Amino acid sequence: MGDVMAIISNTGQKTFKSDLQGAFETLQDQRSDLLGMVRDAQLASRLLVVEEAHRLRTGVNPDDPRVKRYANASTNILQRVAALEVEVQIANIRVPTVTKTETLLQGRITDEASKAAAHVQVTLIDEAGAPVAGVAPVETDASGYYAFILQPAQVDAIGANQKLTLQLGRDSGKLVPMGTKPFSLTTGQVAAHETRLQAGELDLLKLRPAFGAVVKTADTPPAEGVKPPRKTSQPKQNSKPK
Repeated sequence: MGDVMAIISNTGQKTFKSDLQGAFETLQDQRSDLLGMVRDAQLASRLLVVEEAHRLRTGVNPDDPRVKRYANASTNILQRVAALEVEVQIANIRVPTVTKTETLLQGRITDEASKAAAHVQVTLIDEAGAPVAGVAPVETDASGYYAFILQPAQVDAIGANQKLTLQLGRDSGKLVPMGTKPFSLTTGQVAAHETRLQAGELDLLKLRPAFGAVVKTADTPPAEGVKPPRKTSQPKQNSKPK
């Protein structure tokens, strides 16, 4: 960091602001990379834990106390990975630069665990539920982040007393998140709103995958005396008529 600051101070006052911004962006990129590396290391360690638990359960003794300890360790690792994933998403956010007269309305759309709801259309609507004229909808990025940048004329047209809220989704499914409080905007304001969606809202927006259709049985031993089904290959059909 000292080297970076030395470079900035040597470039002079004219470029100080942009140089300082570039330095912070570099640090932000490094933070994202480091968090990703820690997350990947945790996932790799979980593979070792799961494999050792499987070895003890099938090759030594299924009642070995170490099996339970490894299972608990695997659960704890997954919780840490989930927390790290959220941190990676936040670290990847890049807040746009605005002038003193521009208004920035920004925030994240997430689930209840703070995981990003990506590629969700966000529309600014008025008290009657109609989209605000002259303000185009935006879309959340991979971090669930969105940003509206409004010019002074747009804010003046809306009016300081106008109560606004956010609408999520497209024609296939739209909603105003539960618990959302109306707000107003002023010129030069920087406002941030964190929106956490409940399970039913995620389903309506088609953001929740059909986990029920995906059943993982690799870590579940078969019942005693029951053999796993054998895989059979389908005979190849001759493409040429006989």
